[in-house]
Amino acid sequence: MKKRSRSKSVGGWFIRNWHWLTVVVLVTAAAAAAVLWTVRGSRSSLHVAGQFKTSEYPVAVTGTEDEGYALTAGGQAFTLTGWTQQSEGVELADNATSMVLSASGRYLLVLGDRVTLLDSALQQKWSRKTTAPSVVERGIFTTKGQVTVVYSFLADQSRQCVTYDLAGKYLTGYKVPDFGRDAQIDLASTGTLVLTLAGGDIYTVSPDGKVIATFTVPNPGVKLAGLVSAVDPAGTRILAGYSRAVSGTAESLPRYLFDQTGKQVAEFTVAAENPAVRAVGTSFLLFGRSAQLIDKDGKALWSASKLNFGVIDAASAEGVCSLLFQEETTSQTAVYYLGVYDGSTGTLLHQWSTAEAEAPRLFQLPGERSVLALATGFLVLEP
Repeated sequence: MKKRSRSKSVGGWFIRNWHWLTVVVLVTAAAAAAVLWTVRGSRSSLHVAGQFKTSEYPVAVTGTEDEGYALTAGGQAFTLTGWTQQSEGVELADNATSMVLSASGRYLLVLGDRVTLLDSALQQKWSRKTTAPSVVERGIFTTKGQVTVVYSFLADQSRQCVTYDLAGKYLTGYKVPDFGRDAQIDLASTGTLVLTLAGGDIYTVSPDGKVIATFTVPNPGVKLAGLVSAVDPAGTRILAGYSRAVSGTAESLPRYLFDQTGKQVAEFTVAAENPAVRAVGTSFLLFGRSAQLIDKDGKALWSASKLNFGVIDAASAEGVCSLLFQEETTSQTAVYYLGVYDGSTGTLLHQWSTAEAEAPRLFQLPGERSVLALATGFLVLEP
């Protein structure tokens, strides 16, 4: 009887005080979760390794694991020694708009109203410009150790593709088929040219100017519009599709994966809230409200999302894929979240966040180093 009475007494105590016990349990669980989150964050959080001020917006940031290079909209190029010290830099004329680093890390290609080759000390090796007014629309270092550029002429909107050797000697060139200013141009590392027209036609052109193939992105009944496309670095895969419905709204959008001969490799659909496409290494990223990585055969590898955020930019280097998320807000200042993922598995490796009045531009560099370009400067983030 005594034992039964004690049991009833204890049971009665629990009944009378259940709400206090619930509070204690919830507080303990919250504290444990906070500790766990802190531990995870300390392992994966990025830190600001360098903060650099510029007089103009940074349009390009590139480099190796040991040294970086930056180009501003005003044409100032400078070196980032060890990614921590900024050199005085050099002033480049002719409206420089972009900069490309060679695979060896020994040369830089600067594009603008002319094409200029610099060495790693930012010393000019040579510069080329057309007689008629033009801008350099695309430029790359090819796998053959040459330089290929596409000049776009201002007067008649025609284009010319030209290849030079590393000494600046003219090797070959051809007139690009004229489809007007609406034609998107992509240059592959092999020198292959891919032209995508707004109407859905795609042309692939060999380095010697011969048309490899002509094919069309399907659009039954012309119910879709806003063609988007991306080309992998080698020019062997082309992902294309339309980004919106002509009338009303679409729940999903078809995507088509082609090889450079026009053969359809894969077909699949994506959520209409993820209309943008971008080549990320040898794979493709579909993004908007969230992000999904597709391999060269059309197979879904992984996806990533963040509540109340959308993906606005992406970059990759050495098997790492970084995504820049923007908070969905009406405020003038938004929160931006940077997630750095393993490109093969989608595992979150590092993260960082900031509040800015303007959207940063993202660059991913070797050594899992990320760069966020702001209005008048940029941040170098490292694990």
